[in-house]
Amino acid sequence: MLMIPHRTNLDNHFAVVLHSNHYQNSSLIVNVFLRDHGKVSAIVRGARGKKVKDNPLFLLQPFQNIIVSLTGKQELLVLKNIEATEKHWNLSGKALYCAYYINELLLRLLPSYTDCSDIFLLYNKTLGLLGADSTHFEAPLRVFELKLLEFLGYGLNLDYAIDSEQPIDADKTYYYRIGSGASEKKDFSTDCLPISGKTLLDLAQNQLSAVKTLQQSKLLLKWALAEHLGSKPLKSREIFKQLYAAH
Repeated sequence: MLMIPHRTNLDNHFAVVLHSNHYQNSSLIVNVFLRDHGKVSAIVRGARGKKVKDNPLFLLQPFQNIIVSLTGKQELLVLKNIEATEKHWNLSGKALYCAYYINELLLRLLPSYTDCSDIFLLYNKTLGLLGADSTHFEAPLRVFELKLLEFLGYGLNLDYAIDSEQPIDADKTYYYRIGSGASEKKDFSTDCLPISGKTLLDLAQNQLSAVKTLQQSKLLLKWALAEHLGSKPLKSREIFKQLYAAH
């Protein structure tokens, strides 16, 4: 039996643009994050051929909230309408590249046609923090990574040791195994990351002011995200290293 592709109409949804690419002679393909539908791809026909005053490119830039209406088959929709909202973020320096990193994470990890309102709220809150203080970006970024994993169903076990089933002790050193949790004893048959109990407890409480906590949580979350990102490197991470490694 021939299956007719499902036609979708999504009207007046809050969204942000994650990424866009040129398509054919004058159009764009944009990947948008819809609050209630996750990641969706759409064509913006003739966007690069319109006069400046009519050009939706000004609204299809990253880091601003928009309202969009889309229609078409689910694999690739067509933009019907786009409206500006008053909410946008003025990002600069390292905070700007952190925001691009966040967009790339979402581009790679967000599900399509799934309610992602919790992640949308987290995104808005994190970019608000980055915009308010571009010099202190590490803690908001770590909390975003931690919460993103949790909302996607890949949350980290930060409460108890998996071998003893005892609560995490701030004064102990543990060996964290992705997919299971922290162990008091090192398992030489599998990869594990040494990490202090204090770091695990700080992460669980979103308290990331201590230098050691920031350093260890960065390694742990990078490792945890790698399990789901695959082998392809993140472009934003490489650009950040090139720009700021010497600073």
